[in-house]
Amino acid sequence: MKDLIDLIHIITKPKLREVELMNDSRPGTSKLQDFYTHIAEGQFQDDDTAASRLYGASKDAPVYQKLRKNLKDRLVNSLFLIDLKQASYTNRQKAFYECYKEWAAAKILFGKNARNAAVGIARKLLKISRKYEFTELNVDICHTLRLYHGTMDGDYAKYQQYHQELMTYEKLWILENKAEHYYIELSIGFVNSRAPKADIQAKAQEYYAEIEPTLKTYNSYQLHLCAHLVEAAIYSSINDYPSLIDVCDRAIAFFEQKEYTAAIPLQVFYYQKAICHVQLREFDLAKQATEECLKYSDNGNFNWFKTYELNFMLHMHEGNYLQSQAILYMVMQHQQFADLPENIQGIWKISEAYLHFLVQIKALDTAESGISKKRKFRLNKFFNELQVFYMDKQGMNIHLIFLEILFNIANHQYDELIDRVEALDKYRMRYLQDGVVLRCNYFLKMLLQIPKSSFRKADILQKAAPDFQALMALPIEMANQTFEIEVLPYEKLWEYALNCLE
Repeated sequence: MKDLIDLIHIITKPKLREVELMNDSRPGTSKLQDFYTHIAEGQFQDDDTAASRLYGASKDAPVYQKLRKNLKDRLVNSLFLIDLKQASYTNRQKAFYECYKEWAAAKILFGKNARNAAVGIARKLLKISRKYEFTELNVDICHTLRLYHGTMDGDYAKYQQYHQELMTYEKLWILENKAEHYYIELSIGFVNSRAPKADIQAKAQEYYAEIEPTLKTYNSYQLHLCAHLVEAAIYSSINDYPSLIDVCDRAIAFFEQKEYTAAIPLQVFYYQKAICHVQLREFDLAKQATEECLKYSDNGNFNWFKTYELNFMLHMHEGNYLQSQAILYMVMQHQQFADLPENIQGIWKISEAYLHFLVQIKALDTAESGISKKRKFRLNKFFNELQVFYMDKQGMNIHLIFLEILFNIANHQYDELIDRVEALDKYRMRYLQDGVVLRCNYFLKMLLQIPKSSFRKADILQKAAPDFQALMALPIEMANQTFEIEVLPYEKLWEYALNCLE
């Protein structure tokens, strides 16, 4: 069902009316329209529900599979008929969609032996593709034109021209792919985990040393994007925020000099800058960076959600909980929130749980915001929904442990907390002894002193004092941890936990 949902987000009803794909009277069209409408309105989130509602059958029923295929085929075909040059797109984005749409037409014309028309399109596209640095498309077009002029047209000069150009772009394409491969190698372990990876810096240094000399020869968009991301990993892996800011500033300066708007790189590096400033507690600079980042993000795309994730964290660390709450409800009620990857939705659900903890202890007055009743929060459902993080022992699973303890304390469920002390202590000693999660280790030890000291505040303060001092001696800006690991500063959560005992 996710494939149909993605297509329907792009091909909206007004666009369908423009191309008249749903306005015919052929048999089955009415059912097709119903199917489309139910998905567009969010009533069908999976194939089982759709098949049951439409036919009273399972998703494997031939009649449902036929309807599903018919709708998908129409939606895919309509992509070539609707106008993809939206006002919100940058000039490079518009050129990308237009070029690949035209190139698809040219390839079909070559296949149908309409070579004169196809060559005309190819030459026109190559000019645009060169300007916007679509290297892979340059390779494909030059390869086709070389073949045409060498074997059909017999024009040796043009054959040589496109051959030389093809060799140049192929060499660049190989370099771009190598840089992209290195970036993926450094990133793949973080998709479902926020646990630090100790070997990242050495790998990133090795990869960047190999790529860096090529940057002086080529001004390629893709090569510089991936190379700067690899370079950034050298410093992000050890949380060297000043050095990382320097990498971001150099990357931003490079992409701002392009003759077109390089939206994606500018989003990426302003986002990285914002993370650095949050970690360095430079909140005003972080706000400036997120504002710049949002200029290049389309409402509802992946980067838009990630930027607001950081914005949420920024306001939480500032203590501006009402603003954090407003951001969270805006994001979680967005029509495309349900289409986000499970791990990204999970981060927002963890953020929501922290807000509900603040509501529970009256540190956040939801009446002021007027949005307290928009989402119901159930703690048991929350834990059941976040299975994706249970294996992330040094990453996002830590939140689930802290939230369980904090809600136990807030709700005075002391017996449940006492029963978990031994298991949580074993978890701490097994997974949180690493230097990159030291703040988590100190905070969990402090929290466990609450049941160990029989919930007597004076005893808790005395026994937790060494770990509290160790936590204070290792502030967030010096801790080697990913920024998502601390939605609220542990010092503040400790204060709230102690207040619950009063």
